[in-house]
Amino acid sequence: MSEYILLLLFLPLAFAITILFNSVRVRNITTYLFVSFLALISLKLFFENTIIEFNFNHAVHILFIVLDFILMGYFLYQGVKYKDRLISVFAVVQLLLFILFLQFSTTNISSDIFVDKISYVMLLVINIVGGIIILYSLKYIQSEDVKDCKKNLFISILFFFLGVMNLTVTTNNIEIFFLGFELTTLCSYILIRYRGDDLAWSNAKRALWMNQIGGVAILFSLIASAYYYDTIYFDRLLEVVDDTFLIPISLLIIAAFVKGASIPFDKWLLGAMVAPTPVSAILHSATMVKIAPYLILKLAPAFSPWLSMSVVLFGSFIFFSGSLLALSRDYFKEILGYSTIALLGFMMAMAAINTKESINIALIVIVFHAISKALLFLQAGILEKVYHLKYLQDINYLSSYSRFIVFCIIIGFASLTLPPFGVFIGKFESIRLLASLMENNILYLISLIFILMGSVILTLLYFKVITKLIPEDKKEHENITIDLTYKITSLILIGLLFLGINISYQYDFMNQFDILVAVGIFAITFVMLYFIDFKNIKKVSEYNCGEKDEVQLSAYYFYIPQLYKTIIFYTAIALMIFVLCLGVV
Repeated sequence: MSEYILLLLFLPLAFAITILFNSVRVRNITTYLFVSFLALISLKLFFENTIIEFNFNHAVHILFIVLDFILMGYFLYQGVKYKDRLISVFAVVQLLLFILFLQFSTTNISSDIFVDKISYVMLLVINIVGGIIILYSLKYIQSEDVKDCKKNLFISILFFFLGVMNLTVTTNNIEIFFLGFELTTLCSYILIRYRGDDLAWSNAKRALWMNQIGGVAILFSLIASAYYYDTIYFDRLLEVVDDTFLIPISLLIIAAFVKGASIPFDKWLLGAMVAPTPVSAILHSATMVKIAPYLILKLAPAFSPWLSMSVVLFGSFIFFSGSLLALSRDYFKEILGYSTIALLGFMMAMAAINTKESINIALIVIVFHAISKALLFLQAGILEKVYHLKYLQDINYLSSYSRFIVFCIIIGFASLTLPPFGVFIGKFESIRLLASLMENNILYLISLIFILMGSVILTLLYFKVITKLIPEDKKEHENITIDLTYKITSLILIGLLFLGINISYQYDFMNQFDILVAVGIFAITFVMLYFIDFKNIKKVSEYNCGEKDEVQLSAYYFYIPQLYKTIIFYTAIALMIFVLCLGVV
């Protein structure tokens, strides 16, 4: 089975190179074929579910080291070229730390590639959800005002990213993980600056130096692991690590917080929204940021009780804070971004508990969140490209323009809020789990409160957006046809959401009757919404005698004082410092 893993690792990289030189027609046809091929391999591996492990030969290891130096050298060049001190400083620090790390020769070795259940779930998300977003990108990028070669480059980088992500979630070697981590940072940097304006460059540079912090944390972890535990492999480190010295684990947790854009690192992900929408969908919501909960799931078996508790509290706090900050936003993609940050915190909290039930909750939410957010970001891209709408105030009465987009947005938000979809099931089960854990540790009550409050706020957020879709506009709008590619990719994601409902039954979260009732209510509701013409309805107040009453709906805005934002910022920093301290105390 190792040959299938190698295909997932290297074929996307090879295809990324060849696609640069293809015509538009050849590029599109081959992309459809290649995305299908990657999806089939991922499905085959997932259903066979056998542990796969193997090593790369010495030449490949040398190649990886050379790539590390090239990558860090490129970051340093970018920092010097654009006179960005933070990028330059972090690049120099990374180079020095990497050279220091190479002085160590460890003997406690293991497999470079180790693929287990968690990795198989991540491969599904990366290659199926990521592949669908690439198909969507074929149409999206055609309307960009750039040359064909740059359009090919865009698709090429997305495929390169798939290969890098496949390597990152299957490697057992922390040094190779560092390379994958930094290559995802490179992809973000290039794609965020894609449009080339000042704002894009500014946000790309911020994303670069913030993610470099995560790279520095991984390098410190590598040095500590090699020096104190004589290994650079995840499985060996988890076996031999001492509860009295968990600093290699704590540093990797900090890297997860950075890549997951947890507060105070949230600015890099929000700034990434200036990139073309497929970038936000594939890198910054559906797949790349999932490195954060993936890494916590991988490390959790080595957590001490206090370290586990601190990560649970941090993740729960981020879930609550991200939900609260999202409620005050008007930019549609920014709302999706903050809700992603919130739910990543939730996933990390569940992963850190490290019980069978919490691991299942984390994995289910990882999958469902990826599909739901991909669907919502695809609609955000259609709104920008087709209708030139970005803000909630712009999408008022959207059903007057397109009922299809309204349908997709409501399904997307419903799948994050209501049964029988996985995110609701995950939140519901997490509440039950935390309540049971309170018997042994009362601190879980704090986490439970954060989860409850965050869940309520996210529900308010989603209904806030949906209220803007209710049509009261009687103006006639131009009938613009949505491209078939946009519709097909959106419908595939909706199909995956409904296919995934079976997970709720398999894990005994819901019985068949409950699922059928929930799906039936959904079906009836959407049939009614589709066929009812709201524009011809006369609304009256309950105390009127039938006369017409002018009613106007608008979204409410939740103002968060700067003092509260400052408290959230410094509380998150304090919790991260606490996690680091627990590594050595």
